Amino acid sequence: MKKIFLILFCFFINCTYCYAEKIKYVFLIIGDGMSVSSEVALSRFLFGKDKMLFWNGFPYQYFMTTYSKSSYQDGYDSNDFNKGYDTKTAGLLPYPYYKSDDAEQYFKTSIPTDSAAAATAMSCGQKVINKSICYDEENNSIKNIVDKINNDKKFNFAFVTTDLFYGATPAGFTSHNESRKNYTQIATEILSKTKPEIVAGKNEIYEMGDFAALNGYYVLDSYEINKPQTFSVVDKKIFLQLKKYYVPQPQENFLSESFQYRSDGMKFADVVSYAIKIMLEKQKPFFILIEDADIDKANHKNNYKKMLGAVYELNETVKSIYDLISSKDTDMTFDNTVIIVTADHSTGMLRFNKFLSKGELPNPDVFYNKNITVKTDTSISYKTKRHVNELVGLYCVGGKTDFFNKYKKFKNIIDNTAVYKVLNDIIFKDRT
Repeated sequence: MKKIFLILFCFFINCTYCYAEKIKYVFLIIGDGMSVSSEVALSRFLFGKDKMLFWNGFPYQYFMTTYSKSSYQDGYDSNDFNKGYDTKTAGLLPYPYYKSDDAEQYFKTSIPTDSAAAATAMSCGQKVINKSICYDEENNSIKNIVDKINNDKKFNFAFVTTDLFYGATPAGFTSHNESRKNYTQIATEILSKTKPEIVAGKNEIYEMGDFAALNGYYVLDSYEINKPQTFSVVDKKIFLQLKKYYVPQPQENFLSESFQYRSDGMKFADVVSYAIKIMLEKQKPFFILIEDADIDKANHKNNYKKMLGAVYELNETVKSIYDLISSKDTDMTFDNTVIIVTADHSTGMLRFNKFLSKGELPNPDVFYNKNITVKTDTSISYKTKRHVNELVGLYCVGGKTDFFNKYKKFKNIIDNTAVYKVLNDIIFKDRT
């Protein structure tokens, strides 16, 4: 009798598992250079309080380490987490939730990752030295998650970026090269070998438009997406050149509109929505990589206002995807769809010298000295113009996103290689 009960119980469990919903749609959304302080800055500007951005409401939230092999000054050791990120010195929470003089000095002096090594870690699950794109130190190509998708042929892949389409972050998922600077080689590999269903980003290599067309892509500029097409593009691969896109400007002490867009520009969320629409019409599961690179560019220049606009664009994009899933206008649900929002690294070491309230922007104090105007901002400061190995946020919602719990290192900290592991788990290992 016990044996029969055990057999029936196992049958019930297996059937329950078998009828669990498969993951069909995966969104990995990367804010390039988006420190936690960048997120806090926008949250305070929009709402007057912390942790109010759209992804702050997601059910699974972590902090993530971003260091590369180059961060190890005395040799890489995959088993020694603290050699890449010293938790005792740097802390278990990012700024502004933790700050010490030792931590500040640690971030200023430690060797940070670059976007190429960070993207490779997330796409391959392996650490590499800076500037490498899915390449190890012995010049061996490393298989990434998109390689596996292309070999498996059960998922489609697309990416949308505000950067060059051959920039370091998309390149880390779509190409293999010893240097991120080999732009023509990377672009050629993306369009002729990896061949995503949609390639959307900026392009400064003029001949790549013609090259894309020769490799079967329908070529158009982003401002054309709302114009009627003379024929269906669903069965075509699309090379979408991002043009007429500008980061919106924050409006101080706003009453309704918090950011102003140029009248001749477009919103990043609209470009992403177009890509999703095309991918859904192909009626096949997909993985879409989405990157906002303007956060990093702004933080490199210590441009607080542009940083706010770029993070706002990412926030609006994430909200638009979430709203589309919630609308029930498609077959996407929060059981068969995954949204992961994170950053590849932190940039700039933004620090707050006072709490900026809702709608408040930094106002520099102006000093006059011998006919020279000197502006010193006393409300915020940047400690550097480079990348730093601060913890960044990772937020996820949807089916199977609790998988990240398997890869926690300390308390609520994961490493960026866990992104690959979870993508691999939900796309390949968890086919229920």
